[in-house]
Amino acid sequence: MCTLIALYGFLVDYPVLVLHNRCLNKGTLEEPSRVFEGRVRVYAPYDVASKGTWIGFNEDGLLVSVTNQETELAEKPARSRGLLAMDLLDGCDSVEEAKGFLTDPDVRWDYRRGNFFVADSESAWHVVWDRETDVRRLDPGGHVVTTLTTFPGVDWTDRADGMWVNAEKRRIRAVRLLDGMQPSDVGGLVAALKEMGRTTGWRGGQAPSATTTPPGACADEFNHNRSGRRRRGVEDPVLPG
Repeated sequence: MCTLIALYGFLVDYPVLVLHNRCLNKGTLEEPSRVFEGRVRVYAPYDVASKGTWIGFNEDGLLVSVTNQETELAEKPARSRGLLAMDLLDGCDSVEEAKGFLTDPDVRWDYRRGNFFVADSESAWHVVWDRETDVRRLDPGGHVVTTLTTFPGVDWTDRADGMWVNAEKRRIRAVRLLDGMQPSDVGGLVAALKEMGRTTGWRGGQAPSATTTPPGACADEFNHNRSGRRRRGVEDPVLPG
């Protein structure tokens, strides 16, 4: 299950710092980040199957990152979101242009649902594709995107019931790791993100750590969120157990 952690506006010279833990099936082929030459230069890792990417930035300073939105599984989408990410990086000069493309109602239906984080030095946005499209401008600070974002336009399906439990635990875990983080040098922030990556991975993200979280605090917050009272307008769906 993927987790995106973004530090936006912490440093003047490095306005966007992002960690993306990508969790995929065994056997998925990826290639390390490299420069792709197109209309502009794009720096991104490469997914061999989709011929696209899940995170990257271009020479104009635009960053694009994608996670799933696990309320529906379209078996055969017309096109990969990885190719869409490459299109945005190669074709957009600014975050406003990327956001405009993602919110065009004629664009999204060729793709699976998803969470898109787009940012540059001017602004950062979280765009969610579900039954409806949700657009959020992000304030400077730390932000966490998992594979299930809730808002009133979400289709709350049986699939979502199963996915939300772990997604919410991982979100809370990452938020607590971000809590109290202060601006520092870029090396210090990158090191902090790497440590978060270690502790919010497939194993580390499954449960709170007693070394950074008061005993029971993460579980209490998770159970409170699970009741539906703090889940961005979703009206108390019935969750398992």
